[in-house]
Formats: sequence, C-alpha cells, structure tokens
Amino acid sequence: MVISRFKKGALCTGLLVLFAASTAVATSVKIINATPIEVKSYILTNRALRHPNSTVSLIPNYGSSLQMGSSSYETIVFKSAKKLRVGLFGESSVKTNRDTYFSISTPLNRVGVEVSYFESTELYNPNKGKFDDQITSTDESEKIILNKIKLHFDGGYTNGYTLSHEKGKKGYPIEKIEPHSPAEKVGLKVGDIVVKINGQKVNFNKDINTFNISNNIDKKELETVTIISDSGVEKDIVIESAYWNPKTGIKSVYYFE
Repeated sequence: MVISRFKKGALCTGLLVLFAASTAVATSVKIINATPIEVKSYILTNRALRHPNSTVSLIPNYGSSLQMGSSSYETIVFKSAKKLRVGLFGESSVKTNRDTYFSISTPLNRVGVEVSYFESTELYNPNKGKFDDQITSTDESEKIILNKIKLHFDGGYTNGYTLSHEKGKKGYPIEKIEPHSPAEKVGLKVGDIVVKINGQKVNFNKDINTFNISNNIDKKELETVTIISDSGVEKDIVIESAYWNPKTGIKSVYYFE
C-alpha cells in the first residue's frame, strides 16, 4: 500500500471543508477493489471509525476543480462533543466540538478510490486568545484508521485479533478472534488480557480513537503479544501475521514457540 500526502484546506465555518493550499497535510490511501459508493457505505456503517454518539453530515460532490487530479470529491463529517479541562489547575470544564473528516475522491483515470482522513477539535489558542479548530489526529492515527478501510476492501497482512477499546484493571481484553487466524493458531482467546505488544505498553487514546500500536498490513511480520493472567503473571506469545483476502479469508498461518 502506498500512503500518499496532499495539502489539506482550512477548516471552514460549519461543515464545509475545502481541500486547498495549507501548511497542514492529511494522510490518504488508494483503495483498488471498491467503488466510491462501497467505500462511503463502509465508512458510514463502521462505528469503529468514529467516536461514540457522533452525528453525520455529508458534503455534496464537487468537480475536479477543487482537487487536482480528481473527477469527483465528497466529504463525510462525523461530529461529536468533547469535554475539555480548563483553568490554571483544570478546575473547570467546557464542551467543545470534535469533527472527524473522511474525503472520498475518484482519480481522473477512474482507477481506484482515494480516501483521506483527519480529525479536528476546538481547542484554546493562546496566541489568538480564543478557541479555534486545530488538527488533533496524528500521522500514525490517520494511518491506522485508513489501514482498516484498506484491509477491508483490498486485503493485507493481519494477526486476526481485535482488542476492546475499554481497558480492564490490568490491560485490554481481546474481544474478537478471526477464524483460522494467526491469533487463533497460537492459542489466543477472547477475554485474554493484553498489556504489551512488542514490548510497548498498550494504550487506547480516546481523543483520536486509536491504539498507540498498529501492525503493518503491507508485509508479513512477527509480533510479540504479552498477556497477563489473573494472578499477574505475564506471558509472551509470538505471532507471524498472515495474508487476509477479503474474498477467501486467511489461507495459511504459522506458529512460533
């Protein structure tokens, strides 16, 4: 998969966003095996791509004049609220707006679908002395979200387990294991508590709606998953990712002691 970069336009009043010249950039990915309508439907129906209690707005199609190299262009905006602590010691809170943007464009050659994503939140700007929209997603969080869409339509390498976004007392429980996946083959089970991946402590950042760790869907890799028992004993399990095909699933996996 090739992650491209393009200039993102300023955030405009209300929901309208135009992708034009700006100092900020948004991450994008090309989806090969899907139409714009299919990508749009997946984004609208997959709640894992947006914050809880979001409302949705659609910005109509635009012509190629708004984005060079594109014949059509549409933006999906998920709006949600965020409580922000303010004051010298965080003694009070205010409710601010948080927007999640997905743009879907079709290249002029009609090959593939270009999808980009970023998030913005109303934050206090000390230089201006007021709240304004600021980009809060990171390069890594944007890539994680876009990889989910890419994997769904075009396939890629995966370990086949999904962590809950809600942390338990000791870590994050596994909430789903894909059949015939590397995770299933090495003995991981729904309910296992994951505390580290490749030695890094796992953390879900609710502000950007992603974990701090992701796997590479472009090539086969080894991953060390650290789970913890009820008694507090940690155990490392090494997984080699396998290729997942959207039509046929995972064909072969490998287990490492």
